[in-house]
Amino acid sequence: MIVNCGISALRRTRNGIGTVKKTLVKADKIRLKNEFDQIRRDGSKLVGSRMLAVYAPAPDGKLRCGVVCGKKYSLLAVERNRARRLLWESFRLLKDRIGVCHLLLIPRWKMADAKRQEATREMLQLLVKAGLIPEELAGSPPEC
Repeated sequence: MIVNCGISALRRTRNGIGTVKKTLVKADKIRLKNEFDQIRRDGSKLVGSRMLAVYAPAPDGKLRCGVVCGKKYSLLAVERNRARRLLWESFRLLKDRIGVCHLLLIPRWKMADAKRQEATREMLQLLVKAGLIPEELAGSPPEC
């Protein structure tokens, strides 16, 4: 049985203990060009070895994320799509820990060799450094 709780859903297991199902919904994604431009203009940049993260205050009061991966990253669409998937999956796993902001993620060339756990770990480190995730929640990244 799934009970809708807004962004996440509460799933009841056999023993009656509920778990939170982490999902991405359309409202979690930044899609419009003017929103991307606003984040780049007003945001602060964090640089990691595998990704670049730009975060800005959220005018709508919601946590939202966008991923940009152009041909400068790779001419092969399959490599660009894999980088996008890694970043979206890392965001999905960490979004319940992140404070309210608009986040823009851009992969760097080392993302091509990264595993999902490495990408999630690096995103966690960058967001803790920015103060978007409190230190006490940064203990260990989710390893699903």
